[in-house]
Amino acid sequence: MSDPAARRMPSPDHAVTQSPLEDWLRWLEGVHPQEIDLGLARVGAVADRLGLRDVGTPIITVAGTNGKGSTVACLEAMYTAAGQQPGSYTSPHILRYNERIRIGGVPVDDALILAAFEAIEAARAEITLTYFEFATLAAAWCFRARHAAPWILEVGLGGRLDATNCFDADLAVVTAIDLDHMEWLGDNREAIAGEKMGIARPGRPVVCSDPQPPRRIAELAEAIGAPLWQVGSHYDLTAADACWNWRHASQALDDLPRPAWLPDAALTNAAGAVMAVRGAHADLALDEAALRAGLARAQLAGRQERVSAPDGDWLLDVGHNPAAIALLADRLATHRHQGQVRLAFALMARKPLEPLITQLHPGVTEWFVLDVDDPASHSAEAVTAALHAIGAEVVGSGDAADARRVLGSRWQSGDLNVAAGSFRVVEAFMRTQESACNTSGPVGHLGLD
Repeated sequence: MSDPAARRMPSPDHAVTQSPLEDWLRWLEGVHPQEIDLGLARVGAVADRLGLRDVGTPIITVAGTNGKGSTVACLEAMYTAAGQQPGSYTSPHILRYNERIRIGGVPVDDALILAAFEAIEAARAEITLTYFEFATLAAAWCFRARHAAPWILEVGLGGRLDATNCFDADLAVVTAIDLDHMEWLGDNREAIAGEKMGIARPGRPVVCSDPQPPRRIAELAEAIGAPLWQVGSHYDLTAADACWNWRHASQALDDLPRPAWLPDAALTNAAGAVMAVRGAHADLALDEAALRAGLARAQLAGRQERVSAPDGDWLLDVGHNPAAIALLADRLATHRHQGQVRLAFALMARKPLEPLITQLHPGVTEWFVLDVDDPASHSAEAVTAALHAIGAEVVGSGDAADARRVLGSRWQSGDLNVAAGSFRVVEAFMRTQESACNTSGPVGHLGLD
């Protein structure tokens, strides 16, 4: 095998534009023959060689189809407000790889990630790892190196065979279950729930924030003796315009701060995070003051995020499956009573195009088909044809700068411009903001969108 150090060094041709971390990430994209290769044997073996599974740190693992990012963001903010240094691992990133690995809410620096990659490369020897497996181990290595606690791990795909599941969770959180990634997880909600519940451990608590949980969740929790805290049964919430209330058999929390990106239908994610720190696990409990302060500060880039810019008010949303699109569609339909809604849209090819645009169509005045220059996406021509087939008005096609120019020129006070459909779309929009700052490109952006 060639010298790993030689593989990691940027070539002279890239010395100006490519950092050592970006060079590593490009190499990682091809180190394993498959982008997705579910299983715990490889990643577990390397984790053991590095001593990452015996660090004595509390671990929360978050699985689900929708709401994982919101749940992690709430947990991270609450533990940070309590003066702790939580290690949060999420995917994919939007602009910089470092977004995936945060301590106390702050992305770790390149040097720490590079040190983690060096250690993993030395330890793995003959074992090949996928990009996501490498990233998962790097997060754990960084957390141990900086004494982060607790660890909050967002599952990448499924749960049972996801790389994050090589770590034993003290508390498992399962968010809303929907039909997504069916080629790996199954073609119905019960089967998918079974895969998600693979993160649960015997005798350790499970918090479920799906308001319509598949039966499999309760069945599996009972089978392994895992205490289950189910929204609507063991705890509940009520929403108000600027705040919300949380209820549990032994306590009530009123007038809680409301994270700005969470519509009513997604407040169950915040409620699940509150349950996790207010009774589900004694060793992970937080006081009310930290809980309130954390919810007030919680942030999540790209999830129904409002941005005011010279070219109008924009809403950014990375949602890309039926349930996430339904939340966005409701918001857009509501805004149609106030002004015009214009949507710059693209979608990855693994997602069903016609059903999703049909969901969005009633709330959209005009469409701009965004070309994200990614062979894994539906082509701009295919999206345009599908939109014309449902009678949508398409006013343009091109890149994010084109979208901002076209839609921005049509914006008037009260209107809403939207960039949505995938992480790629939000990334492309944000890059138009970052270009003036000469921000480097999103090298190593692999991750399920």
